[in-house]
Amino acid sequence: MAISGQSCEYTVAAGEVVWLMGTQTRIKFISQGFKEILCSDGVKNLVTEQASIIQDRANANNSRGGKGFDAHVWMGGYGGGRWVGSVTTTDRKSKIAEAEDKALSRAVK
Repeated sequence: MAISGQSCEYTVAAGEVVWLMGTQTRIKFISQGFKEILCSDGVKNLVTEQASIIQDRANANNSRGGKGFDAHVWMGGYGGGRWVGSVTTTDRKSKIAEAEDKALSRAVK
C-alpha cells in the first residue's frame, strides 16, 4: 500500500502504521485483489442496498409528498474503478424539502 502526503510518500506493509500529521493523506491500495473486491458484485449489492435505504428514508422525510428522491449506482473511475452510489432529488418539491427540511440530509445516518 502506498501512502502519500504533501511532500512525502511511503510504501508500507500490511499492519504497519504511518502517521502523517498535518498533511492531506491519500491511501493507494496496490493489491489487485483489493481492486477486484471494490469492483465485485458483492460490493455493488452493498452500495445499492445502502443507497436504497437512504432513498426510502429521504422519501419518508419528504413532507411535501411524492417520491422525489432517487438512488443511483454506477461504476466510478476513482483509482481504477469502484462502485459508487448517490441519492438525488428528482423534482422541485424534493429540492425544497431538502433545502428547508433537510429531508435527504437527515436520511443519511
